[in-house]
Amino acid sequence: MNTTRDTAPQQLAMQYARFVDDRAFERLEEILVPEFTLQGPGYGSASRDEFIASLAILNDYSATFHLVGNQFGDWIDDRYQGETWCVASHIYERDGTQRKLDMGIRYEDTIVRSAERWCYASRDLNLVWTQDLPTVL
Repeated sequence: MNTTRDTAPQQLAMQYARFVDDRAFERLEEILVPEFTLQGPGYGSASRDEFIASLAILNDYSATFHLVGNQFGDWIDDRYQGETWCVASHIYERDGTQRKLDMGIRYEDTIVRSAERWCYASRDLNLVWTQDLPTVL
């Protein structure tokens, strides 16, 4: 994929969502610097390896689906500071009923140039809302 500085925020957000939803957690090494950090409500990771290991919790869900939305931000030289909006859906079963936990997320992103490619240096997860309902088939 030919990612330029201008397309990096969108491309990285879509790759991140795909790698997580496909459970290809090891592929996140392609788009995260080793010093990557993530902070969210009640948790955080101080390195890429720690973050990737923490994603094992997603195996409690039969599926996830991240829909990437709005993006806003600015470049200062080779450093991007911006925001990515996302709705993350998590499918699971409780008491014999399939359910879907949706989360409205606003990521605060920092992107930098690393090893001749653009990578996330950090993503801070701001949870805007949640909704947990039975699914309808």
